[in-house]
Amino acid sequence: MQSWACDTRDALRRKMANSAKPASRTALRGYVFLCVVWLTVGAAKGQTPQKLDCKKAGPCTCNSANGVIDLTPLANSDNTPRFKDVPGGGDSFSWNPCNPFDEGSGCAKVSACQNHAGTDDYPIGLQESAEFINDPTRGLEIHYTATTDFTQRESFVQLICDMGTEGSLTAKGEDPAGSAQYYMTLTSKYACPGVSGGGISAGSVLLIIFFSLVVVYILAGMAVMKFGKGAAGRELIPNYSFWKGLPFLIRDGIMFVVGGCKPKKGYDSI
Repeated sequence: MQSWACDTRDALRRKMANSAKPASRTALRGYVFLCVVWLTVGAAKGQTPQKLDCKKAGPCTCNSANGVIDLTPLANSDNTPRFKDVPGGGDSFSWNPCNPFDEGSGCAKVSACQNHAGTDDYPIGLQESAEFINDPTRGLEIHYTATTDFTQRESFVQLICDMGTEGSLTAKGEDPAGSAQYYMTLTSKYACPGVSGGGISAGSVLLIIFFSLVVVYILAGMAVMKFGKGAAGRELIPNYSFWKGLPFLIRDGIMFVVGGCKPKKGYDSI
């Protein structure tokens, strides 16, 4: 009887341990899922509006609490626009930061020019009118104005920070129709605070700290494994078993997300 009871208890323990495995795997997959979300958000951060105040220091430079934004590396200085004939809203737009340019018969010494229907050119911004504004929706952008034929036209260039992009301009065009307000978006590493000079941005400081901690973790961990535990070869790598299994955890996490974040049903065999 006592032997049967012990066997029964052992069987129950094994069953409980095995039944807990799906739950533990679910928790682990959830953790990996959160890591994937965090990385995705971090990657997408560069594509979101910059909500910061930046005091004008020149037609293409401003000072913010996070560092200096300087678009000078993107500027042409030969009287031509850096970004030319960018389509948007049925028209095309040209823009050059910092320095004025001439284009067509209607745009002389401008910062931005609209070409309407492939025939008429209209100035939609002058360099001397440039101001940096923090729009509630579009975030940081440069605002220009130009007046011709008693009509004032305005252009807005949204500044999107993306360390992986040299410089790319897209145009939305006039919005709303008939408003004489024209919208463009610059995506560039030079739209990031601290890139073109004036100190290191907060993001750069965080990256430096992160990689410094990684180096310390690896070196200190290898020293402990070698001199403290006598490890050799690949076993010198701190938490080797974890890093070895990480690709499989990522795979399980992706499968968990693709499967609708639902735990696997059923129990493992006893």
